[in-house]
Amino acid sequence: MPSGVHGPPPATLHVRLLAVPAAASIVRERLRAWLRGFGWPDAELDDVVLAVHEAVSNSVEHGYAGRDAGDVDVEGTRTVSGDGQRVRVVVRDQGRWRPPGDPGYRGRGIAVMRGCMADVELTPGAGGTEVALVSRPVPATRARAAAPMSVARVQVHTRVGTP
Repeated sequence: MPSGVHGPPPATLHVRLLAVPAAASIVRERLRAWLRGFGWPDAELDDVVLAVHEAVSNSVEHGYAGRDAGDVDVEGTRTVSGDGQRVRVVVRDQGRWRPPGDPGYRGRGIAVMRGCMADVELTPGAGGTEVALVSRPVPATRARAAAPMSVARVQVHTRVGTP
């Protein structure tokens, strides 16, 4: 392929990050670029990005509360069928599940995810929590060339020591 020309984005996305607050913004950036490569309409793209952001933020904030941060894994898969294209994004951690309590002024992340996606499945377990998010179908367009920053596989592990 000529220099500066990129092929269509890969059908899968995998991002593994240390579960720290910056993880959500990195995932948003990568997910947005990946979806844009498929010609995802902006409004629906925002729904997917918001739902995944909520799942990652919940993992960071609640999954590892009171202990050292572990990993948060985000795996996305694109499928195309007669009704258009969809993505299924799974957010997984090895932390502890904390059942939702009184939402007060916060605690609406699961409701936000359900409002943005066609299907949301939460699977808490002894080894961590998995949130599977399935988008609503959008028209399947020819995949555009992915932006150079839309890396399909990203791993970031940085620990900052305390003095």
